[in-house]
Amino acid sequence: MIYERFGREQICPALPQGATEISLTAYAREKTGAAPWGERWGVLILPGGGYRLTADSEAEPVALDFLHGGVQAFVLRYSVEPDRWPQALLEAAAAVAFLRRNGARYGIRPDRIAVCGFSAGGHLAGCLANLWGDPVIGEKLGLTPEEVRPDAAILSYPVISAGEWAHRDSFFRLTGREALPTELEKLSLEKSVTPGNPPTFIWTTDTDRTVPAENTLLYAWALRRQGVPLELHYYGHGPHAMGTATAESGGDPGWQDEQAATWLPLCVRWLRRETWRNND
Repeated sequence: MIYERFGREQICPALPQGATEISLTAYAREKTGAAPWGERWGVLILPGGGYRLTADSEAEPVALDFLHGGVQAFVLRYSVEPDRWPQALLEAAAAVAFLRRNGARYGIRPDRIAVCGFSAGGHLAGCLANLWGDPVIGEKLGLTPEEVRPDAAILSYPVISAGEWAHRDSFFRLTGREALPTELEKLSLEKSVTPGNPPTFIWTTDTDRTVPAENTLLYAWALRRQGVPLELHYYGHGPHAMGTATAESGGDPGWQDEQAATWLPLCVRWLRRETWRNND
């Protein structure tokens, strides 16, 4: 297995310095006969943590399960408080561009790079899926929209809305304000979906009391209205922050559920089928 870790300068020298130490860790298979080299998917994993931290349970365990499914996996430990918007977006965009530039090393096709986020990391993944064309990325990093646009988005019980169903602590830590500033309303992601969003796989549980399922449903409906290819899985049981919903990620039995644990194998199959490419 290729196991490597990169710091801020290695990811992108133009990244602004933040208060958070960031890293990008690669979990990738060596060249084998299991799949044509250069044809694999790569997935950039953004752990949750309410923009306060990046959770271990949504990092390496997820990466290893994707790797087991034949997907090259990369975990970004992005900036959290006291860093503010758009620091984390710039880091996620730079990480996607890094994977695209280094695809040959990891056997990744340049048009098979997905972003996968959990909770607040799901919000960050959604920000990149919605706002990959935001001028701030080019202004700060010198990267083009084509370099940073993910080819697929995978959102797990994501923070989406700054409205009635908001996880307000996430937005406060991200922006430093109690109320979402008018100029940043695009961060309430159900409002900034466009037809240019990448195909999206999204899942949640009915019993999530931390980030209500309405966040996922609002985003799914926004994608549907814009004609973005979508696969939605709504599980009946499970608390927030389940990760893979297995013992490897969930730890405590209360965070494990056989039904919810099907999300990752289903996601790998979704990536492999790529039937939504015909709808682009």
